[in-house]
Amino acid sequence: MQKNLILAVVLSSLVYIGWYSFMEKKIQPPKTQQTQTAAQPQQDRPAGAPVAQAEPAALPENWKSGAVTIKAGKAEYSFNPAAASLASAVYEGPVAPVELIPDPARGFFSTTLPAAFSLKNKTSDSVEFSARAGELQFTKKFTFSPDNGLNTLQITASNVSGRTQTLGQWELRVGPGLNTVKSEMKENAGELKAQYTFTEEGRKHPTLKELKDEAAQHDWVWTGMNNRYFLAALVGGNFQGTRPVRRLEKVGEEEKTPGLVVPVPAADLKPGEKRTWETRFYLGPKDYARLQKLGLGLDRSVDFGFFAPLAKLANSSLVYFHKVTGNYGLAIIILSVIIQLLLTPLSYKSFKAMAVMKKIQPEMQAIQKKYKEDPKRMNAEVMDLYKRHGTNPLGGCLPMLLQIPVFFALFTALRNSWDLHGAVFVFWIKDLSAKDPFYVMPLVMGGIMFLQQHLSPQTTDPSQATMMKFMPVIFTFMFLTFPSGLVLYWLINSTWGFAQTMYLQKKMG
Repeated sequence: MQKNLILAVVLSSLVYIGWYSFMEKKIQPPKTQQTQTAAQPQQDRPAGAPVAQAEPAALPENWKSGAVTIKAGKAEYSFNPAAASLASAVYEGPVAPVELIPDPARGFFSTTLPAAFSLKNKTSDSVEFSARAGELQFTKKFTFSPDNGLNTLQITASNVSGRTQTLGQWELRVGPGLNTVKSEMKENAGELKAQYTFTEEGRKHPTLKELKDEAAQHDWVWTGMNNRYFLAALVGGNFQGTRPVRRLEKVGEEEKTPGLVVPVPAADLKPGEKRTWETRFYLGPKDYARLQKLGLGLDRSVDFGFFAPLAKLANSSLVYFHKVTGNYGLAIIILSVIIQLLLTPLSYKSFKAMAVMKKIQPEMQAIQKKYKEDPKRMNAEVMDLYKRHGTNPLGGCLPMLLQIPVFFALFTALRNSWDLHGAVFVFWIKDLSAKDPFYVMPLVMGGIMFLQQHLSPQTTDPSQATMMKFMPVIFTFMFLTFPSGLVLYWLINSTWGFAQTMYLQKKMG
């Protein structure tokens, strides 16, 4: 029982870690229906049908010289006036500035309204564009939060004629794509998702759902593009009656980059009537504490995995210990030590059970050989053997099983923590969200794991013993490219385990 459980824990850990680190970034979303290009009249399109739009014209290299620019908090926004779209959003990250918009020609928050825009008005925190198409007048206004919180987008259509005018179906677009920090760009294609949240009966918080081949099945609370560290989301407003869809488009060398489309149905505007669509939007890092304060379930965009409550507790603890120490590396060490102290009684029981099980292996094998033709008698003799030695294999299993959720929760919390981005630890570790540039910590971690495995009670099964022997090597190679904050946690965990094993070996002989 004990040796099989150890092997199961090792294999499940490898699968879990391997999925998060290697498999997710290789997954490409399936093809969806291509954008319609036929010149169908807009007012005849069914709700949700794609609206034809030609490929965006390439912007000249010096396009920023004529762009409309606004600086707000840690971000600088640049607009393409003709499209009234956000062509550039540079966020001042702790390591380096990050350009969040991969394709300036398409930009973010563009529309398919049948008009070419021009700048109408600009203030220190807002920019407004206007356009005219026949008897319809359009304005599009962006207002930015000074602290990079929730911004506002307002789109107005006005009928300036003396008769009813029909505005055909149009779209508001987010993406395609969403950039991230340099260290995460290689895996960004696998992390990038189009998502939305909706209110589900009986649940306190909005439910998060990924958009794939079909339009959203519910009215949304927020919808947007999401990767590991950043979020671009539309939040509430009177667009909520529409159902967003994901659309795959080519951006640069990427053939299937997801983007988000919010279709707006056709509308009849009476003489002099104005119709306004307004929404707030967020474009910035997935700082969990900050997103919680903004409300509306934006914090749901942070992926805490299957053991989310434990992962959230670990994340909050890291933030608290950082306030105390001023260093996230020290915060990780303190949290790791506290967790190991709490788990020490369980580890002791597990180690003791393993040692006893190893000791009675010869007797157990003799019983199994002697009564192999009588399973009922064999089980009775084995249970009697356990009783005589005062052990229970389940007593050794339970402590180890209780540690699995803690490990997975910490792994997920550290893997997705924006707080670790650009966090300096000591000496050569300048960014706890990036890999160790000299691979010192992963190699030391692997060495300590090998020593710990060598000292621990060994299984008598040759195949399982080989698996356990190679586990430190496998983990070392996997952790070479992991964020150094995660490696630091596992290093402390391994060091503690090694010291604990040496103590228990000495105490129990």
